[in-house]
Amino acid sequence: MVPEPISPSTQSAAETSLYRRLKLLDTGWSVALHSLNLPEHSWKRVSEIDFVVVGSRGVYVLEVKGGFVGCTNGIWTYRDRSGAERRRRESPFAQVNDAMFVLQRRLDEILGHDVMRRVPIGYGVVAPDCDLSSQVSVEWAEETLIDRRQLDRPDGLQRSLGRLAAYWRAKPGRRDATLDAPMIDKIVQALRPTFDTVPTLRQIVTDAEADLVALTTNQYRALDTYGRNPRILVEGGAGTGKTMLAAELCRRAAADGRRVLFTCRSQVVAGFVRHQPGLESVEVVALANLPDVVAGPFDAIVVDEAQDIINFPDLSRLEALLSGGLGDGFWYMFLDSNNQRGLVGSCDDEALAYLRSMRPTEVVLRDNCRNTRQIVSSTHRVTGADTGVSSAGDGPEVTTVVEPDPTRQAAAAALELDRLEENGIPGTEITLLSPLPLQESVFSGLPARWRRRVDVLDLRGLRRPTRGRIAFARVEDFKGLESRFVLLGDVDMAHMAVTERVRNLYVGMTRARVGLWIVTGERSVGSEV
Repeated sequence: MVPEPISPSTQSAAETSLYRRLKLLDTGWSVALHSLNLPEHSWKRVSEIDFVVVGSRGVYVLEVKGGFVGCTNGIWTYRDRSGAERRRRESPFAQVNDAMFVLQRRLDEILGHDVMRRVPIGYGVVAPDCDLSSQVSVEWAEETLIDRRQLDRPDGLQRSLGRLAAYWRAKPGRRDATLDAPMIDKIVQALRPTFDTVPTLRQIVTDAEADLVALTTNQYRALDTYGRNPRILVEGGAGTGKTMLAAELCRRAAADGRRVLFTCRSQVVAGFVRHQPGLESVEVVALANLPDVVAGPFDAIVVDEAQDIINFPDLSRLEALLSGGLGDGFWYMFLDSNNQRGLVGSCDDEALAYLRSMRPTEVVLRDNCRNTRQIVSSTHRVTGADTGVSSAGDGPEVTTVVEPDPTRQAAAAALELDRLEENGIPGTEITLLSPLPLQESVFSGLPARWRRRVDVLDLRGLRRPTRGRIAFARVEDFKGLESRFVLLGDVDMAHMAVTERVRNLYVGMTRARVGLWIVTGERSVGSEV
Protein backbone atom coordinates (compact mmCIF):
# COMPACT_ATOMS: atom_id res chain seq x y z
CA MET A 1 0.00 0.00 0.00
CA VAL A 2 1.32 3.42 -0.96
CA PRO A 3 1.13 5.42 1.23
CA GLU A 4 1.24 3.23 4.33
CA PRO A 5 -0.83 3.97 6.37
CA ILE A 6 -3.57 5.83 4.54
CA SER A 7 -3.26 9.60 4.74
CA PRO A 8 -5.08 11.03 7.80
CA SER A 9 -6.52 13.75 5.54
CA THR A 10 -8.60 11.19 3.61
CA GLN A 11 -12.24 12.12 4.20
CA SER A 12 -13.91 9.44 2.08
CA ALA A 13 -15.16 6.50 4.14
CA ALA A 14 -15.56 4.52 0.90
CA GLU A 15 -11.90 5.04 -0.06
CA THR A 16 -10.78 4.12 3.46
CA SER A 17 -12.86 0.94 3.29
CA LEU A 18 -11.44 -0.03 -0.12
CA TYR A 19 -7.92 0.73 1.14
CA ARG A 20 -8.40 -1.83 3.93
CA ARG A 21 -9.80 -4.42 1.54
CA LEU A 22 -6.92 -3.96 -0.91
CA LYS A 23 -4.43 -4.36 1.92
CA LEU A 24 -5.76 -7.87 2.56
CA LEU A 25 -5.19 -9.10 -1.02
CA ASP A 26 -2.53 -11.81 -0.99
CA THR A 27 -2.21 -13.18 -4.54
CA GLY A 28 -1.74 -11.69 -7.99
CA TRP A 29 -1.45 -8.04 -6.93
CA SER A 30 1.73 -6.34 -5.81
CA VAL A 31 1.07 -2.65 -5.10
CA ALA A 32 -1.96 -0.40 -4.61
CA LEU A 33 -1.45 3.36 -4.78
CA HIS A 34 -3.99 5.70 -3.24
CA SER A 35 -4.78 9.24 -4.39
CA LEU A 36 -2.47 9.52 -7.40
CA ASN A 37 -2.26 13.03 -8.85
CA LEU A 38 -2.25 13.59 -12.61
CA PRO A 39 -0.76 16.83 -13.98
CA GLU A 40 -3.09 16.85 -17.00
CA HIS A 41 -6.62 15.93 -18.04
CA SER A 42 -8.72 16.13 -21.21
CA TRP A 43 -10.59 19.17 -19.89
CA LYS A 44 -9.56 19.77 -16.25
CA ARG A 45 -6.35 21.56 -15.31
CA VAL A 46 -5.37 18.63 -13.06
CA SER A 47 -7.06 15.46 -11.84
CA GLU A 48 -6.68 12.68 -9.31
CA ILE A 49 -7.00 8.91 -9.43
CA ASP A 50 -8.52 7.27 -6.35
CA PHE A 51 -6.53 4.02 -6.68
CA VAL A 52 -4.09 2.40 -9.09
CA VAL A 53 -3.61 -1.34 -8.61
CA VAL A 54 -0.53 -2.99 -10.13
CA GLY A 55 0.21 -6.69 -10.41
CA SER A 56 1.30 -9.42 -12.78
CA ARG A 57 -1.96 -8.97 -14.75
CA GLY A 58 -1.46 -5.26 -15.44
CA VAL A 59 -2.22 -1.74 -14.27
CA TYR A 60 -5.79 -0.82 -13.35
CA VAL A 61 -7.31 2.55 -12.41
CA LEU A 62 -10.15 2.47 -9.88
CA GLU A 63 -12.68 5.27 -9.33
CA VAL A 64 -14.53 5.01 -5.98
CA LYS A 65 -18.06 6.31 -5.54
CA GLY A 66 -19.33 5.94 -1.98
CA GLY A 67 -22.86 6.44 -0.68
CA PHE A 68 -25.86 6.74 -3.02
CA VAL A 69 -25.22 6.60 -6.77
CA GLY A 70 -27.99 7.38 -9.27
CA CYS A 71 -28.55 8.65 -12.80
CA THR A 72 -31.60 10.51 -14.17
CA ASN A 73 -31.78 11.90 -17.72
CA GLY A 74 -28.03 11.69 -18.07
CA ILE A 75 -27.32 13.53 -14.80
CA TRP A 76 -25.39 11.49 -12.25
CA THR A 77 -26.16 12.08 -8.56
CA TYR A 78 -23.87 11.17 -5.66
CA ARG A 79 -25.05 11.47 -2.04
CA ASP A 80 -22.76 10.78 0.91
CA ARG A 81 -23.76 9.48 4.34
CA SER A 82 -24.26 12.99 5.72
CA GLY A 83 -26.80 13.77 2.98
CA ALA A 84 -24.56 16.10 0.97
CA GLU A 85 -25.39 15.77 -2.74
CA ARG A 86 -23.34 16.34 -5.90
CA ARG A 87 -24.57 16.26 -9.52
CA ARG A 88 -22.39 15.62 -12.57
CA ARG A 89 -23.02 15.25 -16.30
CA GLU A 90 -19.92 13.11 -16.64
CA SER A 91 -20.46 9.46 -15.67
CA PRO A 92 -17.93 7.81 -13.33
CA PHE A 93 -16.99 5.51 -16.22
CA ALA A 94 -16.19 8.46 -18.51
CA GLN A 95 -14.28 10.07 -15.65
CA VAL A 96 -12.09 7.05 -14.98
CA ASN A 97 -11.69 6.39 -18.73
CA ASP A 98 -10.10 9.84 -19.16
CA ALA A 99 -7.83 9.23 -16.18
CA MET A 100 -6.73 5.87 -17.60
CA PHE A 101 -5.67 7.37 -20.95
CA VAL A 102 -3.79 10.22 -19.25
CA LEU A 103 -1.99 7.69 -17.09
CA GLN A 104 -1.16 5.55 -20.12
CA ARG A 105 0.32 8.53 -21.96
CA ARG A 106 2.40 9.53 -18.95
CA LEU A 107 3.79 6.01 -18.54
CA ASP A 108 4.62 5.91 -22.25
CA GLU A 109 6.53 9.20 -21.88
CA ILE A 110 8.45 8.07 -18.81
CA LEU A 111 9.18 4.41 -19.61
CA GLY A 112 8.90 4.48 -23.40
CA HIS A 113 6.18 3.21 -25.71
CA ASP A 114 8.16 0.08 -26.62
CA VAL A 115 8.33 -0.88 -22.94
CA MET A 116 4.66 -0.17 -22.29
CA ARG A 117 3.00 -1.27 -25.53
CA ARG A 118 2.00 -4.75 -24.27
CA VAL A 119 1.31 -3.79 -20.64
CA PRO A 120 -2.41 -4.31 -19.86
CA ILE A 121 -4.04 -1.08 -18.67
CA GLY A 122 -7.71 -0.74 -17.74
CA TYR A 123 -10.18 0.85 -15.38
CA GLY A 124 -13.04 0.03 -13.06
CA VAL A 125 -15.64 1.84 -10.94
CA VAL A 126 -16.13 0.72 -7.33
CA ALA A 127 -19.46 1.49 -5.62
CA PRO A 128 -19.04 -0.21 -2.22
CA ASP A 129 -22.35 1.03 -0.77
CA CYS A 130 -24.71 0.25 -3.68
CA ASP A 131 -26.09 -2.86 -5.36
CA LEU A 132 -26.12 -1.92 -9.07
CA SER A 133 -26.44 -5.45 -10.43
CA SER A 134 -29.80 -4.68 -12.05
CA GLN A 135 -28.45 -1.65 -13.93
CA VAL A 136 -27.29 -2.39 -17.49
CA SER A 137 -26.09 0.21 -19.99
CA VAL A 138 -24.17 0.42 -23.23
CA GLU A 139 -21.97 2.98 -21.45
CA TRP A 140 -20.11 0.40 -19.40
CA ALA A 141 -19.22 -3.26 -19.39
CA GLU A 142 -20.43 -5.37 -16.50
CA GLU A 143 -16.85 -6.43 -15.75
CA THR A 144 -15.80 -2.81 -15.07
CA LEU A 145 -18.27 -2.33 -12.20
CA ILE A 146 -17.53 -3.57 -8.67
CA ASP A 147 -20.48 -2.98 -6.34
CA ARG A 148 -21.54 -3.97 -2.84
CA ARG A 149 -23.05 -7.25 -4.03
CA GLN A 150 -19.69 -8.40 -5.35
CA LEU A 151 -17.64 -7.08 -2.44
CA ASP A 152 -19.83 -8.85 0.13
CA ARG A 153 -19.04 -12.25 -1.37
CA PRO A 154 -16.17 -14.39 -0.02
CA ASP A 155 -12.97 -13.15 -1.70
CA GLY A 156 -15.21 -10.63 -3.49
CA LEU A 157 -12.55 -8.04 -4.25
CA GLN A 158 -10.03 -10.66 -5.36
CA ARG A 159 -12.55 -12.17 -7.78
CA SER A 160 -13.77 -8.81 -9.05
CA LEU A 161 -10.24 -7.60 -9.82
CA GLY A 162 -9.52 -10.89 -11.57
CA ARG A 163 -12.62 -10.47 -13.73
CA LEU A 164 -11.67 -6.85 -14.46
CA ALA A 165 -8.15 -7.87 -15.52
CA ALA A 166 -9.43 -10.68 -17.74
CA TYR A 167 -11.79 -8.25 -19.49
CA TRP A 168 -9.07 -5.73 -20.32
CA ARG A 169 -6.44 -8.32 -21.24
CA ALA A 170 -8.84 -9.81 -23.83
CA LYS A 171 -9.28 -6.45 -25.58
CA PRO A 172 -7.79 -6.02 -29.10
CA GLY A 173 -4.29 -4.56 -29.22
CA ARG A 174 -2.32 -7.42 -27.62
CA ARG A 175 -1.97 -5.72 -24.27
CA ASP A 176 -1.82 -9.09 -22.57
CA ALA A 177 1.72 -9.38 -21.17
CA THR A 178 2.31 -10.95 -17.77
CA LEU A 179 4.38 -8.50 -15.74
CA ASP A 180 7.39 -9.75 -13.82
CA ALA A 181 8.70 -8.19 -10.60
CA PRO A 182 11.29 -5.88 -12.28
CA MET A 183 8.63 -4.51 -14.64
CA ILE A 184 6.21 -3.92 -11.77
CA ASP A 185 8.95 -2.06 -9.90
CA LYS A 186 9.60 0.16 -12.95
CA ILE A 187 5.92 1.04 -13.24
CA VAL A 188 5.51 1.77 -9.52
CA GLN A 189 8.67 3.90 -9.56
CA ALA A 190 7.20 5.89 -12.46
CA LEU A 191 3.84 6.25 -10.73
CA ARG A 192 5.16 7.37 -7.38
CA PRO A 193 8.95 7.38 -7.25
CA THR A 194 10.99 6.65 -4.14
CA PHE A 195 13.91 9.01 -3.67
CA ASP A 196 17.16 8.26 -1.92
CA THR A 197 17.45 11.80 -0.61
CA VAL A 198 17.20 11.93 3.19
CA PRO A 199 14.32 14.05 4.54
CA THR A 200 15.16 16.70 7.10
CA LEU A 201 14.50 15.86 10.73
CA ARG A 202 11.78 18.49 10.72
CA GLN A 203 10.00 16.66 7.89
CA ILE A 204 10.32 13.31 9.64
CA VAL A 205 8.69 14.89 12.67
CA THR A 206 5.83 16.32 10.61
CA ASP A 207 5.08 12.98 8.96
CA ALA A 208 5.20 11.09 12.24
CA GLU A 209 2.86 13.55 13.93
CA ALA A 210 0.34 13.21 11.11
CA ASP A 211 0.23 9.43 11.61
CA LEU A 212 -0.13 9.84 15.36
CA VAL A 213 -3.14 12.11 14.97
CA ALA A 214 -4.74 9.58 12.64
CA LEU A 215 -4.64 6.92 15.33
CA THR A 216 -5.82 9.07 18.22
CA THR A 217 -9.46 9.04 17.16
CA ASN A 218 -9.55 5.27 17.64
CA GLN A 219 -9.15 5.75 21.38
CA TYR A 220 -12.53 7.43 21.61
CA ARG A 221 -14.14 4.02 21.16
CA ALA A 222 -13.41 3.44 24.83
CA LEU A 223 -15.92 6.20 25.58
CA ASP A 224 -18.75 4.22 24.02
CA THR A 225 -19.20 2.57 27.41
CA TYR A 226 -20.02 5.94 29.01
CA GLY A 227 -23.74 6.53 29.46
CA ARG A 228 -24.42 2.83 29.88
CA ASN A 229 -22.10 2.19 32.81
CA PRO A 230 -21.90 4.16 36.07
CA ARG A 231 -18.41 2.87 36.89
CA ILE A 232 -15.56 2.26 34.44
CA LEU A 233 -12.00 1.05 35.07
CA VAL A 234 -9.77 1.84 32.07
CA GLU A 235 -6.39 0.08 31.84
CA GLY A 236 -3.78 1.21 29.36
CA GLY A 237 -0.04 1.60 29.01
CA ALA A 238 1.79 4.84 28.39
CA GLY A 239 0.79 6.45 25.11
CA THR A 240 -2.68 4.92 24.92
CA GLY A 241 -4.43 8.26 25.40
CA LYS A 242 -5.71 7.89 28.98
CA THR A 243 -5.46 11.58 29.95
CA MET A 244 -7.07 12.68 26.69
CA LEU A 245 -9.94 10.22 27.22
CA ALA A 246 -10.34 11.24 30.88
CA ALA A 247 -10.72 14.89 29.83
CA GLU A 248 -13.25 13.98 27.12
CA LEU A 249 -15.25 11.91 29.57
CA CYS A 250 -15.38 14.94 31.90
CA ARG A 251 -16.77 17.04 29.03
CA ARG A 252 -19.49 14.51 28.34
CA ALA A 253 -20.49 14.13 31.98
CA ALA A 254 -20.61 17.92 32.45
CA ALA A 255 -22.67 18.29 29.27
CA ASP A 256 -25.20 15.89 30.84
CA GLY A 257 -25.63 18.38 33.68
CA ARG A 258 -23.57 16.52 36.26
CA ARG A 259 -21.27 18.11 38.82
CA VAL A 260 -17.91 16.57 37.90
CA LEU A 261 -14.56 16.32 39.70
CA PHE A 262 -11.33 15.50 37.83
CA THR A 263 -8.40 14.59 40.06
CA CYS A 264 -4.93 13.07 39.90
CA ARG A 265 -1.84 13.18 42.10
CA SER A 266 0.23 15.50 39.87
CA GLN A 267 -0.27 19.23 40.42
CA VAL A 268 1.18 19.95 36.97
CA VAL A 269 -1.16 17.54 35.15
CA ALA A 270 -4.15 18.88 37.09
CA GLY A 271 -3.21 22.43 36.13
CA PHE A 272 -2.77 21.43 32.50
CA VAL A 273 -6.13 19.67 32.32
CA ARG A 274 -7.87 22.55 34.11
CA HIS A 275 -7.18 24.83 31.16
CA GLN A 276 -8.33 22.44 28.42
CA PRO A 277 -11.27 23.68 26.33
CA GLY A 278 -14.71 22.50 27.37
CA LEU A 279 -13.78 21.85 31.00
CA GLU A 280 -14.77 25.24 32.38
CA SER A 281 -17.59 23.75 34.48
CA VAL A 282 -15.50 20.80 35.73
CA GLU A 283 -13.73 21.01 39.10
CA VAL A 284 -10.10 20.02 38.39
CA VAL A 285 -8.17 19.60 41.62
CA ALA A 286 -4.99 17.67 42.49
CA LEU A 287 -5.57 14.98 45.11
CA ALA A 288 -3.43 16.74 47.73
CA ASN A 289 -5.84 19.69 47.67
CA LEU A 290 -8.94 17.61 48.44
CA PRO A 291 -11.21 18.37 50.19
CA ASP A 292 -9.80 21.80 51.08
CA VAL A 293 -10.37 23.44 47.66
CA VAL A 294 -13.78 21.97 46.80
CA ALA A 295 -16.57 20.33 48.76
CA GLY A 296 -18.79 17.45 47.74
CA PRO A 297 -20.95 15.86 46.85
CA PHE A 298 -20.07 15.30 43.17
CA ASP A 299 -22.27 13.44 40.71
CA ALA A 300 -19.21 11.89 39.02
CA ILE A 301 -15.47 11.62 39.73
CA VAL A 302 -12.85 11.06 37.02
CA VAL A 303 -9.38 9.96 38.15
CA ASP A 304 -6.32 10.04 35.89
CA GLU A 305 -3.12 8.11 36.73
CA ALA A 306 -5.29 6.20 39.19
CA GLN A 307 -2.50 3.72 39.96
CA ASP A 308 -1.05 6.49 42.16
CA ILE A 309 -4.11 6.66 44.44
CA ILE A 310 -5.66 3.17 44.55
CA ASN A 311 -5.08 2.68 48.26
CA PHE A 312 -7.63 2.72 51.06
CA PRO A 313 -6.77 6.15 52.55
CA ASP A 314 -7.02 7.93 49.17
CA LEU A 315 -10.11 6.00 48.10
CA SER A 316 -11.80 6.97 51.37
CA ARG A 317 -11.16 10.65 50.56
CA LEU A 318 -12.80 10.22 47.16
CA GLU A 319 -15.73 8.24 48.54
CA ALA A 320 -16.57 11.03 50.96
CA LEU A 321 -16.91 13.44 48.00
CA LEU A 322 -18.96 11.17 45.71
CA SER A 323 -22.72 11.06 45.76
CA GLY A 324 -23.64 7.43 46.42
CA GLY A 325 -20.06 6.55 47.39
CA LEU A 326 -17.85 4.16 45.43
CA GLY A 327 -20.47 1.41 45.61
CA ASP A 328 -23.40 3.28 44.05
CA GLY A 329 -21.86 6.47 42.63
CA PHE A 330 -20.53 7.33 39.18
CA TRP A 331 -16.73 7.06 38.89
CA TYR A 332 -14.27 6.52 36.05
CA MET A 333 -10.64 5.61 36.72
CA PHE A 334 -7.77 5.51 34.20
CA LEU A 335 -4.67 3.58 35.23
CA ASP A 336 -1.55 1.71 34.20
CA SER A 337 -1.33 -0.78 37.06
CA ASN A 338 1.48 -2.85 35.53
CA ASN A 339 4.18 -0.40 34.47
CA GLN A 340 3.70 2.92 36.28
CA ARG A 341 2.59 1.89 39.76
CA GLY A 342 4.90 2.73 42.63
CA LEU A 343 6.76 5.64 41.03
CA VAL A 344 4.67 8.09 43.09
CA GLY A 345 1.83 7.37 45.50
CA SER A 346 0.81 3.77 45.97
CA CYS A 347 -1.36 1.12 44.36
CA ASP A 348 -2.61 -1.52 46.78
CA ASP A 349 -3.73 -4.84 45.29
CA GLU A 350 -6.40 -5.21 47.99
CA ALA A 351 -7.72 -1.72 47.23
CA LEU A 352 -7.80 -2.55 43.50
CA ALA A 353 -9.72 -5.75 44.28
CA TYR A 354 -12.12 -3.66 46.39
CA LEU A 355 -12.75 -1.35 43.42
CA ARG A 356 -13.37 -4.34 41.17
CA SER A 357 -15.89 -5.67 43.68
CA MET A 358 -18.05 -2.66 42.72
CA ARG A 359 -18.43 -4.41 39.33
CA PRO A 360 -17.12 -1.62 37.08
CA THR A 361 -17.00 -2.13 33.34
CA GLU A 362 -13.34 -2.80 32.52
CA VAL A 363 -11.87 -1.40 29.31
CA VAL A 364 -8.38 -2.14 28.02
CA LEU A 365 -6.65 0.36 25.69
CA ARG A 366 -4.22 -1.37 23.36
CA ASP A 367 -3.43 1.17 20.63
CA ASN A 368 -0.41 3.36 21.27
CA CYS A 369 -1.43 6.75 19.91
CA ARG A 370 1.56 8.77 21.12
CA ASN A 371 4.88 7.13 20.34
CA THR A 372 6.53 6.35 17.03
CA ARG A 373 7.39 2.78 16.11
CA GLN A 374 11.04 3.37 17.06
CA ILE A 375 10.14 4.58 20.57
CA VAL A 376 7.68 1.72 21.13
CA SER A 377 10.18 -0.98 20.13
CA SER A 378 13.04 0.61 22.08
CA THR A 379 10.93 0.95 25.25
CA HIS A 380 9.88 -2.68 25.01
CA ARG A 381 13.46 -3.82 24.44
CA VAL A 382 14.87 -1.84 27.37
CA THR A 383 12.10 -2.24 29.95
CA GLY A 384 10.15 -5.28 28.77
CA ALA A 385 6.93 -3.23 29.07
CA ASP A 386 4.06 -3.60 26.62
CA THR A 387 3.31 -0.15 25.18
CA GLY A 388 0.46 -1.25 22.93
CA VAL A 389 -0.11 -3.69 20.12
CA SER A 390 0.16 -1.00 17.49
CA SER A 391 2.12 2.21 17.18
CA ALA A 392 1.72 5.26 15.03
CA GLY A 393 4.14 6.58 12.49
CA ASP A 394 7.85 6.38 11.87
CA GLY A 395 10.28 8.86 13.35
CA PRO A 396 14.00 9.20 14.01
CA GLU A 397 15.79 6.24 15.54
CA VAL A 398 16.15 6.29 19.32
CA THR A 399 19.69 7.32 20.28
CA THR A 400 21.45 5.96 23.38
CA VAL A 401 24.78 7.50 24.36
CA VAL A 402 26.86 5.39 26.75
CA GLU A 403 29.34 7.62 28.58
CA PRO A 404 30.44 7.04 32.22
CA ASP A 405 31.85 10.55 32.72
CA PRO A 406 29.14 13.10 33.77
CA THR A 407 30.97 16.01 32.15
CA ARG A 408 31.06 14.21 28.83
CA GLN A 409 27.40 13.22 29.27
CA ALA A 410 26.49 16.91 29.52
CA ALA A 411 28.65 17.70 26.48
CA ALA A 412 26.86 14.95 24.51
CA ALA A 413 23.49 16.41 25.53
CA ALA A 414 24.63 19.83 24.30
CA LEU A 415 25.61 18.34 20.93
CA GLU A 416 22.15 16.77 20.63
CA LEU A 417 20.50 20.11 21.41
CA ASP A 418 22.73 21.73 18.78
CA ARG A 419 21.64 19.10 16.24
CA LEU A 420 17.93 19.60 16.96
CA GLU A 421 18.26 23.38 16.67
CA GLU A 422 20.15 23.07 13.37
CA ASN A 423 17.28 20.94 12.06
CA GLY A 424 14.71 23.60 12.91
CA ILE A 425 13.25 22.06 16.07
CA PRO A 426 12.10 24.86 18.43
CA GLY A 427 13.21 24.69 22.04
CA THR A 428 9.57 24.67 23.13
CA GLU A 429 9.22 21.21 21.57
CA ILE A 430 12.10 19.75 23.60
CA THR A 431 11.96 18.53 27.21
CA LEU A 432 14.85 17.43 29.42
CA LEU A 433 13.86 14.66 31.85
CA SER A 434 15.66 13.21 34.86
CA PRO A 435 14.64 11.39 38.06
CA LEU A 436 16.69 14.05 39.90
CA PRO A 437 16.18 17.78 40.46
CA LEU A 438 17.83 19.99 37.84
CA GLN A 439 20.74 21.05 40.04
CA GLU A 440 21.62 17.40 40.70
CA SER A 441 21.04 16.13 37.18
CA VAL A 442 23.42 15.67 34.28
CA PHE A 443 21.76 18.68 32.60
CA SER A 444 23.17 21.01 35.28
CA GLY A 445 26.51 20.56 33.49
CA LEU A 446 25.28 21.88 30.14
CA PRO A 447 27.38 24.66 28.61
CA ALA A 448 26.19 28.16 29.50
CA ARG A 449 24.71 28.73 26.03
CA TRP A 450 22.16 25.98 26.80
CA ARG A 451 21.97 26.05 30.59
CA ARG A 452 20.64 29.62 30.66
CA ARG A 453 17.80 28.58 28.34
CA VAL A 454 16.56 25.78 30.62
CA ASP A 455 13.45 26.39 32.76
CA VAL A 456 12.11 24.01 35.39
CA LEU A 457 8.65 23.09 34.17
CA ASP A 458 5.66 24.68 35.83
CA LEU A 459 2.07 25.20 34.73
CA ARG A 460 2.73 28.60 33.22
CA GLY A 461 5.63 27.27 31.16
CA LEU A 462 3.55 24.29 30.06
CA ARG A 463 0.68 26.44 28.85
CA ARG A 464 2.67 29.33 27.41
CA PRO A 465 6.28 28.33 26.80
CA THR A 466 8.68 31.20 26.25
CA ARG A 467 10.16 31.27 22.78
CA GLY A 468 13.63 29.72 22.73
CA ARG A 469 13.34 28.19 26.20
CA ILE A 470 13.68 24.47 26.99
CA ALA A 471 11.72 22.77 29.75
CA PHE A 472 13.22 20.52 32.42
CA ALA A 473 11.11 18.20 34.57
CA ARG A 474 11.57 15.32 36.94
CA VAL A 475 10.25 12.10 35.45
CA GLU A 476 7.64 11.64 38.17
CA ASP A 477 6.30 15.17 37.62
CA PHE A 478 5.93 14.60 33.87
CA LYS A 479 3.70 11.53 34.11
CA GLY A 480 0.57 12.02 32.03
CA LEU A 481 2.29 14.64 29.86
CA GLU A 482 4.30 14.44 26.65
CA SER A 483 6.80 16.30 24.53
CA ARG A 484 7.72 16.08 20.88
CA PHE A 485 11.38 15.49 21.73
CA VAL A 486 12.80 14.16 24.99
CA LEU A 487 16.37 14.05 26.27
CA LEU A 488 16.49 11.59 29.18
CA GLY A 489 19.36 11.38 31.67
CA ASP A 490 20.35 9.97 35.10
CA VAL A 491 18.42 6.73 34.58
CA ASP A 492 21.24 4.50 35.86
CA MET A 493 21.88 5.95 39.32
CA ALA A 494 23.56 3.35 41.54
CA HIS A 495 21.29 4.00 44.53
CA MET A 496 18.15 3.08 42.55
CA ALA A 497 16.62 -0.35 42.89
CA VAL A 498 16.18 -2.19 39.59
CA THR A 499 12.39 -1.78 39.66
CA GLU A 500 12.74 1.97 40.28
CA ARG A 501 15.16 2.31 37.36
CA VAL A 502 12.81 0.41 35.07
CA ARG A 503 9.85 2.61 36.06
CA ASN A 504 11.81 5.80 35.49
CA LEU A 505 12.99 4.52 32.11
CA TYR A 506 9.49 3.42 31.11
CA VAL A 507 7.84 6.71 32.06
CA GLY A 508 10.68 8.86 30.72
CA MET A 509 10.99 7.08 27.38
CA THR A 510 7.26 7.05 26.68
CA ARG A 511 6.89 10.82 27.22
CA ALA A 512 8.50 11.37 23.79
CA ARG A 513 6.10 11.62 20.87
CA VAL A 514 8.65 11.64 18.06
CA GLY A 515 12.30 11.87 19.09
CA LEU A 516 14.05 10.21 22.05
CA TRP A 517 17.68 10.59 23.14
CA ILE A 518 19.10 8.84 26.23
CA VAL A 519 22.43 9.32 27.97
CA THR A 520 23.65 6.68 30.40
CA GLY A 521 26.79 5.52 32.11
CA GLU A 522 25.91 1.84 31.82
CA ARG A 523 25.82 -0.09 28.58
CA SER A 524 23.02 -2.29 29.92
CA VAL A 525 20.57 0.64 29.75
CA GLY A 526 21.09 0.81 26.01
CA SER A 527 19.96 -2.78 25.59
CA GLU A 528 18.15 -4.23 28.58
CA VAL A 529 17.85 -3.68 32.33
